[in-house]
Amino acid sequence: MNEAIKQHIKSIEKVEPIQLSPCERDTPMIYMDFGNMSTVWKQQAPSYRPDWVKPINSYPGLWARVSNDYFEFVKELALKLAPYFGASPSLESIKRISCNYAIATKSNEELHAYQTVPHFDNLNTNQIALVHYLCGNEFGGTGFYQHKSTGVKEVISANHDRYRDHLDIELSQSVYKEKQYISNHHPLFDRTHYIEAEFGRIVAFPSTRLHSACLAESQLSSDAILDGRLTITSFIIFDRRELPNV
Repeated sequence: MNEAIKQHIKSIEKVEPIQLSPCERDTPMIYMDFGNMSTVWKQQAPSYRPDWVKPINSYPGLWARVSNDYFEFVKELALKLAPYFGASPSLESIKRISCNYAIATKSNEELHAYQTVPHFDNLNTNQIALVHYLCGNEFGGTGFYQHKSTGVKEVISANHDRYRDHLDIELSQSVYKEKQYISNHHPLFDRTHYIEAEFGRIVAFPSTRLHSACLAESQLSSDAILDGRLTITSFIIFDRRELPNV
């Protein structure tokens, strides 16, 4: 582990999480700004070019593995964030961490229906998602949404079937078939919160929360990784999450 990475991990102690306001107590949305210290992770990205592949989920681009050092960074970050998400700030409470580089590449015309609306990552209420921006605000940020017809903002087991049934019907209607990345509001969704992309900024939120990258399609490319919409996506699973107490 080089000195720059050590200093970046150490900087976690000094960077305070910022909670969006207004923000629901049971589905907090947090961001932390690390600035140019994150350059170390951007510099590593081209090293994994042979590994850039299409992800197994609906991300509109390519993913690649991160270095083992980044997992150490996220592990320490998880301890810092745990109380904000109602989890215990101990290594024993962290059950799984996964991390991948991500670069958005798909044009509007290449998107399928579910890539034009907000999504949730899974139904595990003990999981939080992190988006680490290694690009600037010219690529937009992260938006959080509420489904108009059902009022759903967080998709859990209890409302999943109702939400998907309504959404499937709505997406099948011709008026909603326009292919483009979601930015602000949408015929089917209202944007309730927005966090702008800034280099070195990390956004954290429950994986069950409806969210979407709000990006400019004209800027997307896989030709130059360092000049594109480069992020690192991470998922942290805690053994248990309760209502936050901070």
